[in-house]
Amino acid sequence: MKIGGLCLKPRLIPVFLLAAGVFFGAGLVSLVVHAAAGSQKVEIVIQDGEAKLVRGSILNGLPTEISIRNEDSITHGFNSSIFGKARKIEMSGGSRAEDMGSHVYRVNPGRTMVIKLTMPDDVGGESRTHAFWCDMHRTVKGEMLLVEQSGETGG
Repeated sequence: MKIGGLCLKPRLIPVFLLAAGVFFGAGLVSLVVHAAAGSQKVEIVIQDGEAKLVRGSILNGLPTEISIRNEDSITHGFNSSIFGKARKIEMSGGSRAEDMGSHVYRVNPGRTMVIKLTMPDDVGGESRTHAFWCDMHRTVKGEMLLVEQSGETGG
């Protein structure tokens, strides 16, 4: 069989297709992994007076989006021990709590607040959890995992 000037014997076609699939597939996997490593997503849902970490963890050195969805009928606060070491914190969809410090936020009922931040590459050499809590309601609290990574993107 001829493919673009290349002559292949019928028994070599599966080998050729497998090699092409591995070549192109590896490139696609590499692109997906690279794109996924570009930004981390953490999702927290507040419902029935409790906060639940739905998905995600934080990798040091990479931008992270923390999404806080308030499914309750009351406003909730959001604060975290992670804010102390984070770089360039940006918030949208919520508000800053008046006279409560620089990183205490409010998310209204039925709204989603997004906080974008990046943890420094050097955060102490080990993975750890960081607490988050509502300063208005003691039962609304939880933990996020910060994963220490080393190599190309980490420390």
